[in-house]
Amino acid sequence: MPADLDELFTALGRQADAVPLAEVEQVRRRGRQRRARSRAGMAAAAVLVLLAGTGVLLDRRHSDAEPILPATTPARIRGLAPVGEPLRTGEGRMWNGARISGDRVIGWIRAGDGSQETVAVDARTGRTLWRTTGRESFHLGVATTSKAVILLREIKPQSESLDEPADRLLLFHDPATGAKRWELRHTDRDQLVLHEDVLVRMVHETRAIEAYDLAGGRRLWTEPADGDPTKLISGMRVGPDDSEEHSGTTSALFRPDAAKAFPFTDDRVVDLSESGRITVRDIRTGKIRSVARGRAGAEELFAYEGKIYATLRIDGVWSITTPDHVLYQPDDSAEFGYPFPCGQTRVCVLERREANGAKQEARLIMIDPNTGDVIRTTGAVPRYGDNSTRLGHILTSGTGEKGTTLYDENGRARYSDDGIGGFADNGNALTLTRDAGDGRFTVRGVSNIDYQAAKLGVIPEISGRCDWNEDLLTCPAGRELWVWRLTR
Repeated sequence: MPADLDELFTALGRQADAVPLAEVEQVRRRGRQRRARSRAGMAAAAVLVLLAGTGVLLDRRHSDAEPILPATTPARIRGLAPVGEPLRTGEGRMWNGARISGDRVIGWIRAGDGSQETVAVDARTGRTLWRTTGRESFHLGVATTSKAVILLREIKPQSESLDEPADRLLLFHDPATGAKRWELRHTDRDQLVLHEDVLVRMVHETRAIEAYDLAGGRRLWTEPADGDPTKLISGMRVGPDDSEEHSGTTSALFRPDAAKAFPFTDDRVVDLSESGRITVRDIRTGKIRSVARGRAGAEELFAYEGKIYATLRIDGVWSITTPDHVLYQPDDSAEFGYPFPCGQTRVCVLERREANGAKQEARLIMIDPNTGDVIRTTGAVPRYGDNSTRLGHILTSGTGEKGTTLYDENGRARYSDDGIGGFADNGNALTLTRDAGDGRFTVRGVSNIDYQAAKLGVIPEISGRCDWNEDLLTCPAGRELWVWRLTR
């Protein structure tokens, strides 16, 4: 571990001034009880070393023995098992992305001429289920839910002056067969909210709101623009919903080759008008559930567990607000950080500032959304990225700034590395670090219970965005598409 992180963690350890959340303690208690009932040894497992670009699979033992870590609840991830053989593509082509859709893995290839090939693989056997190709125009990636495989095509590119919108087309395919079900033409200035059953669109040109059945494309409802037109829309995140968004829309649908679209699960959608009127609707019917008065001039909107948050300028200062409070304003020395929910009764801000020349400092601020009171402020690892929360613990994974940090419920950094990562389930996170020395990536499982990390294996150099859930890891690796099952 780098010395600066050692010093940081030592300093953060002095700030453990709060009682852990009851939910976390219950999980830890169950883990201790389980270990007391049965403590079994684990044999040393073979590490699968996957050679990038060759397709050769070598069975090697770990050169350095991994510790036998205790059991946890949920069960600790302990290894990777390949599902079948990697799916290979032809000369001059490369896998650009991989996504999970239910019990299928969807691999995606974009050729140099802008055409695409999408292939579905059975995540249990590695068998190819279907494939589809498209050569009509430039393709920009694939997104998935359990009920839809969504391809994005560019019809008209962005103008050089940026004063005209780019025309796009979303193509919705059946995950089981690959058959196209419906399509939606839109522009890159529209706003989209992806729900597990519904797609909501705010049309930038008219400010109307439209909702469609995700599986079949049937229009469910429309809210025309009125004298106080809609400015922003947001889905409602709840519980452990993951997200890579800094607002409540699904902007990943505009560049799915680089970002993952996580569907919302709650049946509420929020719209904010130019004057600051906040309307909460049923996402399936459009029926109004509640109306509140917010502030005009909002630039970003997001919602979590029934609470509405907006960012806007107040007296020239970027601020985070609810309809009732100004929750946060940075001081003059701070670089504004985007807010994100970090528990049912907390909203957090990762704030970064320059200190001593080029060296950066950061802090994590936990705020009570009901009162605006600061619950706690701790030091943080200075990186921005995607933020998610499980069991009250926060995981931040940088995108442009590679690196992953796991914080406990008190805001203390408990694990950090230089990889990309995210939660697999409530009890585990995965990180991928490029430290194998030859371009390959080391996969580690990090416990969200005791913060211990275990090396799961080494995988080939990746050529696009990976995806994972509680059961699977899939990555594009040059001419090969790999699928691994997570073993416990």
